Amino acid sequence: MARADVYRIAFENQRWTLYKAHGYKPILHAETHDELINHVLTLTRGKGVIVRFASEAGVRELRLGEVETDES
Repeated sequence: MARADVYRIAFENQRWTLYKAHGYKPILHAETHDELINHVLTLTRGKGVIVRFASEAGVRELRLGEVETDES
């Protein structure tokens, strides 16, 4: 199984913004969280993807599709 792409999302300037995991240049924007996640799935053609985002409890991960893990 191939490794998943990793992105991060942030709510900035009243819209959701998508970045590569360690990038600072926005890839795209969306009005809603769901819309942005759908764009991510389109960009990655439905393959495994990890989306990181900040929450009050710290950084969280949303894993979509087949995501390779280190767990056996």
